[in-house]
Amino acid sequence: MPDLPPGFASRPVRPASDTESILELCNAAALAERGVADVDERMVREAYNLPSFEAERDSLLILDAEGRAAAVSEFFDGDEVHVSPFLFLRVRPDLGETEVPAAALAWAAERAPANSHLAPVGARVAMHTDLSAVNRPIVGALERAGWQHERTNWTMEIDLKDAEPQPEPAWPPGITVRSADLERDARAIHETEADAFSDHYGYVPQPFEQWWHFRTRFFKAEPELWILAMDGDQIAGMALCSSERPGQPDLGWISTLGVRRPWRRRGLALAILHHAFRLLAAHGKLRAGLGVDSESLTGATHLYEKAGMRVVRENLEYELLVRDGRDLRTLSLEPS
Repeated sequence: MPDLPPGFASRPVRPASDTESILELCNAAALAERGVADVDERMVREAYNLPSFEAERDSLLILDAEGRAAAVSEFFDGDEVHVSPFLFLRVRPDLGETEVPAAALAWAAERAPANSHLAPVGARVAMHTDLSAVNRPIVGALERAGWQHERTNWTMEIDLKDAEPQPEPAWPPGITVRSADLERDARAIHETEADAFSDHYGYVPQPFEQWWHFRTRFFKAEPELWILAMDGDQIAGMALCSSERPGQPDLGWISTLGVRRPWRRRGLALAILHHAFRLLAAHGKLRAGLGVDSESLTGATHLYEKAGMRVVRENLEYELLVRDGRDLRTLSLEPS
């Protein structure tokens, strides 16, 4: 690991005592990038409670000479086949041009190969991270450390007030809509998301326990805002929405919107989206937003533009090759 600036030190995160300082660090980075905080205390705490994460093994906290959090580097390996681990990296904005980012990235590069034996023999393993496109110091640090830009993701939003009145959803014949019951629907929702998102670039399956923790504890579960489009007793498509977004109380968020293959090209995705807009507006939200791959294999960006959404922010996804081999992720809509 590169030498830290004089007076800086590093150690693993101690969740019991470091949550507040890491929250402050994360929100300082977010404020510098986009002018709003985007993390709350629950999200920091529950990230450390993910089933696959062990702070002593999977984190590095860099402290300045005054003991304040300068950077945090966290390694998450939660997919079923262990081929696409994720690096969460945050650096205090005033330290972006120092050796601090290089040290955090060097630690991650040393940590990642230790999990390669968990991946199938011959499989390609690459670590991924994402960041705002405006954070040029960290983009530079990633590229100097050998990371490659792989994908650009967009945050898209719609002003719900300007778009009034919201269109009535045009449901395809045979489709009914209801909210979710967490106890009854959990496994079916997981299966639906896996099925619908298996056509998204970079997809790898995630174990139910990991996924459910993220959906219901990292984010606050609001099953009354989880839209299930039903064809009989099957979920044909869905949108998992939230009325809470740290730092943006007027924004409703659509964290997942997907339609399974047999029900596509019938207008179902647009109907679900219109229903989500109306539901979020009824909960007092002035805007609705979501994240999307700018080169979506399924053409999702065109759907969102058709519904009146616009790009408000670019996020860059970078990867660092850990082990070459056969890529097990979804790369196209063609059968593998």
